[in-house]
Parts: sequence; structure tokens; C-alpha cells
Amino acid sequence: MARPVQTTGAVMPVATFHIGMPKCATTTIQSFLEARADWLATQGQIYERHPEDRTRNQGNAAQLAAICMAQDAARMEAHLGYFLRSGRDVVLSSEVLFDLWREKKFMPLRDAVERMGYEPRVVVYLKRQDLWIESDFKQHVKGRSDWVGSFEDLLERRWSRGTLDYHRLLSAWEAQVGRAAMRIVPLNPSQPQDFAVRRLLDVIGVALPDGPLGIAQQNVSPPAAVIEAARHIKAALMAQGMRAPDVAPLLARFMARASDRAQAGAAQEILSPEARRDLLARCAASNAALARDFLGGRDPFEAPKAEAEDWVPLAERAVAILSTHVVQEMRAALPEPRPDGVRVRRWLGARRRKT
Repeated sequence: MARPVQTTGAVMPVATFHIGMPKCATTTIQSFLEARADWLATQGQIYERHPEDRTRNQGNAAQLAAICMAQDAARMEAHLGYFLRSGRDVVLSSEVLFDLWREKKFMPLRDAVERMGYEPRVVVYLKRQDLWIESDFKQHVKGRSDWVGSFEDLLERRWSRGTLDYHRLLSAWEAQVGRAAMRIVPLNPSQPQDFAVRRLLDVIGVALPDGPLGIAQQNVSPPAAVIEAARHIKAALMAQGMRAPDVAPLLARFMARASDRAQAGAAQEILSPEARRDLLARCAASNAALARDFLGGRDPFEAPKAEAEDWVPLAERAVAILSTHVVQEMRAALPEPRPDGVRVRRWLGARRRKT
């Protein structure tokens, strides 16, 4: 934990910004913070929403982050002032804050935090790049965005924007807040379900409650084949003029029904074994620098599990899902079959009435 800054003999309160990348246990952490806000307050940590905030499922700092992105300094200070009015430690969480790493857009917020007598602290959650981009693709398809491009399109976009270069990303944060104010939390598949929440509580200096935390996994995405099938449906509906927010609930119903018929296990991975190796090879130098400069030499991520022998191209799996869905829809639309005897008797009856 960063050493508190001393001012006039008092310990400066801390504003902790949880800015984990999207799809890095963000929803799980925010659900815990929301549900346990009263308990956190008894531990000296304030987590609350701004009364003007109308965002949903994005944490308590999504609107603040959007104001920062718009570079509205006066509104940002007023909005921030609500959170920092008590002089107590506060927690501000939103994956939207993540976007402030570019062009030093966090610095005005940092400066305002310090002017209000607080010490800023930034907690960044990271997931191994191949696992993250697969989750990112699923979120793009099932969310309310206009994205209908392929996985390869999104991967190339992330490469071009530097999002998968974690060392560069964290170096940009370091330039804005200083390394002493940063806490880096790599996430790995072998970690317990409540690891991300426990790590945040440790960072903000809160003793863990007695017993299990009761963390339920949040925002679980459907299998990859279902996502790819949904992407094609989304593209078709939007080509017919539907808006993405109107398409989203239709996709949710489709994915809920189709997930029961999807394959499980390794066959559901989006990346082929070869593509996964290539992606991680491209990230190797950045991850080594991340370990060296930010994690005391410790490797941030576990090695991938054994390569899947039953991997099937994503397009083939999506076709199987769509075909099964269409067949079931067509069968459901057919009239109920009747016994042959009933049909014969009704036909004979009709003939007798005519004669």
C-alpha cells in the first residue's frame, strides 16, 4: 500500500480508483462493493453513487469518467466534489476509467483529487492477453454497441491501438500518477472465485469479513459458438435497420436458448492453438517488461493450458448452432400431427355432407 502523505500532522484520506480493464472481474467487484457498501462504511471506506448518475452496471464512477473524457473541468470538479465531501477514504470504480490512460486524460482528475486534500491511488486489473481478447469479443457482440465485425477485426483493432501492450499501458498510467500510487493485479484462471475482491480489499486496507465472501460470478458470457452465431444475427438485424440497443434483448433470448445446445470444454475456445501461440509470442516482450518494471520480476500470468485436440473453427461451430436453432424454430411452427384415422373420418364426413 502506498505510504500516506502527511499534511499538517494528519493522514491524508485516499481516493482509490479501481480501473480494471473491461472483462477483468469488474462486474463482480462492483456488485460486491454495491451490496456491502454499509459494511465498507463501517471499515472506513465510502462507496456510493452520485445522485445524478443514471448509468447502469458500470460502477459508481462511469459518469465521472465520461465527464473527464469530455474534458469538462468545471463539471468534473463538481462531480468529484460530491464523492470527496466527507474527508474519508473513498472507492471509485468503473471500467470506463480505463480509457483515461491515453493522452494523459487522467491528470486533470488526479490534480483535482489532490487539490481537494486526497491522495489518489489506482488499482489496475489485467488478464492474459489471449483470454482478455476472447472476453472482449464476446462483450462487443452481446452488448449494446454497433460492433458486428469478426474476431480477427477486433484483434487487429486492439493491436493497432496498443491495448494489448500492457507495459505501455501501465507506463502511461505511471506517467500520470506515479508508480507508488499504482497497484497491479494480474488475474489467472487458477485463482479462487473471490480473489479479485479480496485483492481490492487488501489494497484499500480493509480486513476481510469472517467466513466466505459469497462471491457469485457475474456477467458470464455464452459459449464462443453461440456468440459467433449471435454476431451474424446481429449483423442481419442491423442491416435491416434495427438499432443495437433494440437488438440486444433479442440476442439475449437467442443466446440463453442456444447455450444449452452448445459444445462445452476446449472446443469452445475462439483462438486456434496456433493463433494463441502467435498472439502470446507477440506479447512476450511486453509481459516480460511488465514483470520487470511493475511486479518485481514475477511473471504476471500462468502459461496456457495444454492445447485442445478437439478445436473446431469458430465458423463451423456457429453454423451448427444456427442450423439447430432454425430447425427447432421451423418444427415449432408446424401444425400438430393428427392420427390418420381422424383425418379419414373428417374427410368422409365432409364427403357425406356434400352428397
